Amino acid sequence: MSKSVERILTTWSIDGTGPLTRSIAEVSTSGWIDPDASHWAIETFIPIETSVLLDHLTAVADRLPNWSQRRESFELAVEQIVSHVDQISAKRQTEFSDRYHELDPDSDCKIPSTARASCDDTKTEPLFELLETTIKDAGYSKLTQEDIERCVGVASHWGVPMSANFELFRHLSVYARGDVVGRRCHRHLRKLYRLQMVDVAIYQRLVVIFQLGEDFERGELLPADKLHLRIFKNIPKQDVDMLLPGTKIKLSGIDHAKVIVPSLSGWLFSLQKISRFVLVTLALAAYYSTALIIGLVLAAIGYGVKSFFGYFQTKNRYLLNLTRNLYFQKLDTNAGAGLQLVGQARRQMMNEAILAYFAIATETEPMSHRKLRRKCERLVREAIEVEIDFPVEPVINRLLELNVISQDRQQKLSVAPVPVG
Repeated sequence: MSKSVERILTTWSIDGTGPLTRSIAEVSTSGWIDPDASHWAIETFIPIETSVLLDHLTAVADRLPNWSQRRESFELAVEQIVSHVDQISAKRQTEFSDRYHELDPDSDCKIPSTARASCDDTKTEPLFELLETTIKDAGYSKLTQEDIERCVGVASHWGVPMSANFELFRHLSVYARGDVVGRRCHRHLRKLYRLQMVDVAIYQRLVVIFQLGEDFERGELLPADKLHLRIFKNIPKQDVDMLLPGTKIKLSGIDHAKVIVPSLSGWLFSLQKISRFVLVTLALAAYYSTALIIGLVLAAIGYGVKSFFGYFQTKNRYLLNLTRNLYFQKLDTNAGAGLQLVGQARRQMMNEAILAYFAIATETEPMSHRKLRRKCERLVREAIEVEIDFPVEPVINRLLELNVISQDRQQKLSVAPVPVG
C-alpha cells in the first residue's frame, strides 16, 4: 500500500465519528482504548500518576476555606508517605533481586555448583509470597483456573483458538488489571468486509507467572528449574490462553473443511473424468487398467499431499497472527517484569495513602471508615470519571503506622500532628 493511500485511509474515520489517530496496520493489530473507556468491573486500581493526582488535589484544596492553615501539614504528611512507600519499594526491589537471580531464565551470571537453584519450596515459596503481595498492592486481581479454562478453545476475532495443557505447569498464576472496553477494527461478511469498529472486553495489564514441571522447548527453551514472568497489555479476555506456554493451535471444523473439501472435491472430479473415459473406451480399459489404477492412486496421493500442506499453511497463518499480536502486546519479561511490578505497586500505594489522607484532612470533623471510602471513591470519580473500589482498611493501617492520622474509640479518623524533622 502506498503512503498516499495509507494516509487517506488513516484520515478517514471508520466509524464516521472523526479521523483516526493510527495507521490501519496498527489498528488491526492492537486497537486502542479511549481515554474515557467504560469499565466492565470496579477495581481497586487508581489509574492516575501520583504527581498528577497531587496537582489535582492541590487545585481542589485551594478552593476550600482555611486550607492555607493546613497546607503545610498536608505537604509534610505527603513527604512522609512518599518516604515510607519508597522504603518499602526499595526493600522489595532488593529482596526480589536477591531471591530471583538464581531463578531468572535470562540471567547472564554464572552460579557455582554449590549454590545452584532448585525448584524446592524453600526457594520458590518466599518469592511467590513477595510477588503475590506486590501484585496485590499494584491493584491486580487474580484470575481463577476456571476463568482461564473458559478461554481455552475460544478466541476473539483477533486471537487464535488454542488448546492448553495445564498439567504442564508446576505453578501457574494469572493476574489482571484494567477491565475495560477497548475498540478494534473488524471485517464481517454481513458488512461486505468493510472495516468497522467494535467493542471488545480487554485487560489493560495482564501478568503471567509460571513454573514448568519439566523442560519445554517449542521455538524457545523454557527450563523447569526457572521461574518465568510475563507482562502484557491490552489483551482481550477471550485470548488469555494465548499467553500460556505449551498451547497448541486448535483448528475449527470450518478450518478443516477449508483444507479437506477442495482436495476431496478435486480428487472426486478426477475420478469422474476417469470413469467417463473408462465407459467410453471400455474395450481399451482392460488393456490400460493398470495405468488407470496407477493414475488414480497418484491423483489421490497428490491431493493428499496438497491437503497436508494446506493444513500446515492454515496453522502457520494462525501462528503468524499469534506472533504478531504478542509482539505488540508483550511489555516485559522475567526480572524486568518483576521490577516493573514493584514500581506499579509503589505508585498505587502512594495514590491510596495520599488520597485517604487528603480526604481526612479536608474534613472538619472525625470521619468513619465508610465515609472515608465513599469520599475517596468520589474524589477519583470527579478527577478522572472512573469508579473504583477503594481498599480502605489496609490504607488506614498504613497511615496509622505512620502516625499521620489518629483513631478514637468509635473508630473515627482525624488528622494527627505531623512530627517535623
